Amino acid sequence: MKKCKGIGRSKNAEACGKLSDNRQLGLCPLCLFNWMHETEAGKLWKVQVFDPRVERAKKEEQKKKDKELKINLTNWRVKLQTKIQEITRFIDIGLPCLALGYHAGQIQGGHIFSKGSNTTMALNLHNIHRQSAQSNHSHNDDGLLREKLAEEYGKGYLEFVRGLKSTPALHWSNLDYHEFYKLACEIANDLKMKGRNFDLEGRIIARNEINSILGIYKKEHCIYDL
Repeated sequence: MKKCKGIGRSKNAEACGKLSDNRQLGLCPLCLFNWMHETEAGKLWKVQVFDPRVERAKKEEQKKKDKELKINLTNWRVKLQTKIQEITRFIDIGLPCLALGYHAGQIQGGHIFSKGSNTTMALNLHNIHRQSAQSNHSHNDDGLLREKLAEEYGKGYLEFVRGLKSTPALHWSNLDYHEFYKLACEIANDLKMKGRNFDLEGRIIARNEINSILGIYKKEHCIYDL
C-alpha cells in the first residue's frame, strides 16, 4: 500500500494521495483514468502504452478461451486410441505383420479383438499388436491374427488377452482422456527418440509398464505375468 502519487511520465499529474495497492505510474485507477483522459501527456501514454497493453490482454484471454473450447470439443478418446496404436508400433518396430508374417506395406496397430465390439479393452496395449494396413482392413484376418499371437507369445498370453473382454466399462471424462493423451504423447516421443528394438519378452514388459504408467486400467488388466 502506497500513496497515490504520480511518478515518471505522470509525475505532475493530479493525485488523490490515498493509499492504494493497485497503481500504475504511481497513480490509483481513478487518478490514472483522469490523467489519461484530461492531459496531453496522459492521452499520449494511453495511446502508446495502455491501449496496446489492453489489446494484448484481450487477445491472450481470447486465445485461452479458444484453447479451452478446442479441448472441450475434441474427442480425446479417439485421439488417445490413435496415439496408443502408435506406441505399439514403436514397441514392435522392425517386425513384420503379425498376421501375415511379412512386411506388407504400412504397419499399423491392429486389435487382436476388434475395438468396435470390445470398446473397454480397445485402449489396452496387450490387445494391440503390429499388423499391416492390408491385413488390418481385412476382417478375414482376425482369426489369423489371434492364431499368430498364440504362436509367438504362447496360448496363455492369448487367453489373457481374451480375458480382457471382461474389463469393466470405462467411466473417464473427455478431459481425463485429454490427460491420458498428453501422457501417451510423452511416451511415444520417448520411444521414438530412443529407437529401441525389443525382444519377445521385452515387448510384453513394455506393454505392462506403459499400461501401468497410463493408468487407464486397473492393475489386473494392465499386466501379463510372464
